[in-house]
Amino acid sequence: MTAGAIADEFPSVSRPATSKHLRILREAGLVSAQQRGREWHYALDPAMLAEIQRTWMDAFVPMFDASLERLRRQTEASASATMRTTSAGGAG
Repeated sequence: MTAGAIADEFPSVSRPATSKHLRILREAGLVSAQQRGREWHYALDPAMLAEIQRTWMDAFVPMFDASLERLRRQTEASASATMRTTSAGGAG
């Protein structure tokens, strides 16, 4: 996709600002750029995006796991308490 086509997708952002953002993304390795004549053509680098996703998920998965474990314990405790209450009420 050309820089102009990308800029057209963001009409509220100036073309110089779009160019600056594209340069930063290119320097970060998130996009690749190839000059064809006077135009620059940009493409996302899926490998780099996948690496960012893995890194982000690695940071949060332990928190998700801990939250799910707490939810499991609370649910089991609540179910156990409900069963005890139901059993005690049926005995009278």
